[in-house]
Amino acid sequence: MTMYISATFKELTRKRVFLVTIVLTFVFLVLFAFGARELAGAAAQSQSSPAERLLNSMVLMVLGLFFAQFLSAFFVLFSSMGTVTGEQENGLLLAVAARPLPRWKLYLAKWLGHAVWIAAYSAILFLSVIWTIHSLAGLPVLAGDVVRGLALFVWMPLLLLSLTMLGSVYLPMLGNGICAALLYGLALFTGLVEGITVYEGSHPALDKFVLLIGLLLPTDSVYRRSLYEVIGGADWAGLAISDMGPFSISSVPSNSYLLYTAGYVALLLLLGCRAFSRKDL
Repeated sequence: MTMYISATFKELTRKRVFLVTIVLTFVFLVLFAFGARELAGAAAQSQSSPAERLLNSMVLMVLGLFFAQFLSAFFVLFSSMGTVTGEQENGLLLAVAARPLPRWKLYLAKWLGHAVWIAAYSAILFLSVIWTIHSLAGLPVLAGDVVRGLALFVWMPLLLLSLTMLGSVYLPMLGNGICAALLYGLALFTGLVEGITVYEGSHPALDKFVLLIGLLLPTDSVYRRSLYEVIGGADWAGLAISDMGPFSISSVPSNSYLLYTAGYVALLLLLGCRAFSRKDL
């Protein structure tokens, strides 16, 4: 299994998209740190109250993590959308599948290889944003909140990875990438719409649509739960992000929903292993 993890990393580094992702991530973190420092300096000069500075740092945290999930999601899409059909088209899959290893184990090894590096990238990105806000904007964070938020933030791209790898068994590389990106964008859009409707009351039809999309691809719901855990250290911190327009959290996914996401990943992996075992190479 270690061999496949190492091979996945070598494969990722050979792709130009990996270098582009690293460069853009570095640029994002530098610009985010610069913006956090400037805003913190402006708040200090204006002699705003501690509560106002705390609220501003929370808003900056929400925006930073929102764009961080974008980077994490697109890293998943570009690195795994051709895991099966892409390697099949260039002949690499046939050479790998010729080894004396059951196909379902090969599929799981490929998933684990991608998952390790995606989780590492997402964790570094998440902690970098948290550290930037904590050190430059003075936002107090609790270790327990950070750990819970980190676990959920890392879990979010793994959900997308499971879906993208299943799609790579059936769809061409470009088609799979477009399909997964549209589903991710739809889940993100419904989350933003749900944040706006917090001002207008409940809409039964919209609530059912949001629930359906959340069951189809629960990435945005897991992200919102991660955000709530990070900023929810104080009793009123959750209220601070309930009045941010499309970035508001109108409802927090329950622990039962998180158990559903675990079953969601298990089901996708089972379907992927079965389809890959029957695929004509």
